[in-house]
Amino acid sequence: MKTLISLFAIVLAMTFVSCENANNRQIPKPIRKLITEQKGNCLTSVEKYHYQGKEVYLFESSSCADYPVVVYDENGDVICMPSGGLSGAGDEKCPCFYDEATDKEDVWKK
Repeated sequence: MKTLISLFAIVLAMTFVSCENANNRQIPKPIRKLITEQKGNCLTSVEKYHYQGKEVYLFESSSCADYPVVVYDENGDVICMPSGGLSGAGDEKCPCFYDEATDKEDVWKK
């Protein structure tokens, strides 16, 4: 009976580890690196969207005042800052981001 319980616990643990690793592989390496670098600071969440034919990642830092929301492409390059910052309007390069972005998926949360 102990062996059966131990075996069940091992299989259950492997399932959780393999699911986490499979999900982690779907996130591009540059985005994983940005999350690792920023998660100890103001970063509160990362969401994936489709925007203007591309897969993009929105980094929300709502725990810090006047910190902009930043949208990165899958290579980790900044596309725009749709909101936040001192003016609250971001960098104004993508004022319609929230209207045009689709297929929201949660990637990471604090």
